[in-house]
Amino acid sequence: MFGRNLIDPEVAAWQFDHFALLIDHLEKEPGLENRTLFLPTPEFFPSSKKDYGTQAQHIFGLIREQFGFNVRDTFELEGHEGRPATSLGGVAMVQSAGEMACGTYQRIPGIFNQAREIIRYDTGLEDKPTQLVATFAHELSHALHHRSRDISFQHRSSDLLDVDSNLYELFTDLTAIYMGYGIFLANTRFEFSQFANGDTQGWQAQGAGYLPEADMVFATALFMRIKNLPMEAALPHLKPRLRKMLKKAWRQLDKNMDEIEALRARVPLGVQDASFS
Repeated sequence: MFGRNLIDPEVAAWQFDHFALLIDHLEKEPGLENRTLFLPTPEFFPSSKKDYGTQAQHIFGLIREQFGFNVRDTFELEGHEGRPATSLGGVAMVQSAGEMACGTYQRIPGIFNQAREIIRYDTGLEDKPTQLVATFAHELSHALHHRSRDISFQHRSSDLLDVDSNLYELFTDLTAIYMGYGIFLANTRFEFSQFANGDTQGWQAQGAGYLPEADMVFATALFMRIKNLPMEAALPHLKPRLRKMLKKAWRQLDKNMDEIEALRARVPLGVQDASFS
């Protein structure tokens, strides 16, 4: 944070390499033409006009559609309650959500390739739509990875899931950012707020995601640079400290135009196979 770069060049190189992997497996044409930078606005996340259940169900339905899942892709959405709390004695308390995931994805194989896919989320997020978006984007990225295996087999290519197991959750965050949800993931990576409940008062820390905050901002900037989006498209929707990070990421990426141009021009595997058929 105190140097000229927002993130270490080796971490940036990891992002370039894995953006290339995502392009190979998930795109139909170069330049992220079919991707959208989703913003926390009614244009992308309108309020429900009908009785579709909870806010979580409504938001999940929107993101499911934005991801491009079809009617045959069925998911079981389950809410769970409870957050670990650490008492400091007296009336002070710190509640930390860091030990419990905001959401989980579970895939249970079934007969005739009809697997059950269960996405669980913390019901405490019902009144926090930004965190719900970040959580569901991450969990649906898991589902996207599993579907890529069929695409990989079809094109006789490497598996999108063939990443270092120790970095897989980081890669899942990167996938969600690649799918256009970088603003949501960055804004919810770490939150700190006061709370009061009867005789208890204190502070609550809550984080969503696995990539460090700066890495999320850098990946969002990379997504935008590949799509030739102006920095101003994201700045109003980021927290103040993240706006400074985005500007720093932008300057760092100015030194990586060769990598950006290579990703813009990269031909996805499906397009390559079609050209030889």
